[in-house]
Amino acid sequence: MAVETRKAKSIKMKVVLFAVKKMFANMSMGNDMNLDNLKKARAFLEKRETERTKNPNITFSKKNIDGVEVEVTEPKEKKSDNIVIFLHGGAFVLKMFPYERAYVETLAEKLGCTVYAVEYSVSPENKYPIALDECEKVYNGLITENPQRKICIMGLSAGGNLAVALTLRLKEKKSRLPSCIVLHSPVIDLSGQIDRSINADINNDIIVKYTGKKNSFAIYVGDADPKKYDVSPFYGDFNGFPTTFITCESHETLLADSLTLDSLLEKSNVSVKTIQLDGAFHAYGALGERTPETKAIFNENVDFINENF
Repeated sequence: MAVETRKAKSIKMKVVLFAVKKMFANMSMGNDMNLDNLKKARAFLEKRETERTKNPNITFSKKNIDGVEVEVTEPKEKKSDNIVIFLHGGAFVLKMFPYERAYVETLAEKLGCTVYAVEYSVSPENKYPIALDECEKVYNGLITENPQRKICIMGLSAGGNLAVALTLRLKEKKSRLPSCIVLHSPVIDLSGQIDRSINADINNDIIVKYTGKKNSFAIYVGDADPKKYDVSPFYGDFNGFPTTFITCESHETLLADSLTLDSLLEKSNVSVKTIQLDGAFHAYGALGERTPETKAIFNENVDFINENF
């Protein structure tokens, strides 16, 4: 397992850690996934998005692709006709976070290409396979509209699960695969097979609380078999999987998912690079250029995507 471990030491990272901790405390979800608390958390995120300063170097629009709403972020200075599909996090129960949208804007600007962020349906109102089916519709729609263009699928946390599950599903159907995959703290097991207890709720994981995650996983899975490969990619066949870039944090609850995925890919002779950053937090990859540590990784992500475009 070729995992590169780094240490976050900057003052900026410490400041961001404080801000993220405060944000998640204000969302008041904790480990309780009842609908009232989810509605409050969703309202909090919507308010934060209205207050966010938008990137002036991009244009934003919405598009419907085969019945699925997609946020389209385009750079004013276009460098490439290739495409990134972004699948947001949120434990399968929340919509896109404001800092994820800021990340998408920076990504579109630096790559000089269009980023399509899928507004997939969330639980508990919608369970598996609805979100995954919607992601597949968007992918197939974009392939049909842009047959000559290359696609990178990027997923964060729960979106990382959807990104891997979608790619495995496409591979199973012998469909055209994306050129590369980028994953920030993906969750690959919703069945409980991976032992996460060593990192569960230790070192003040400010985003992922193990009990709450188990609840949100169960809400998403519903009555489906959690050992299906497109529910829990842990059970998938990774032979022929696209080249992959993974980031994870040394003390996050879902560290084991990233390390397990890295191992599964290597055993299948898939080119994979995994960076484990100590001193950050779950899905820190979406910070983009906001700290020295994540700026370095962001630039590596951009280079990785460009190399595979």
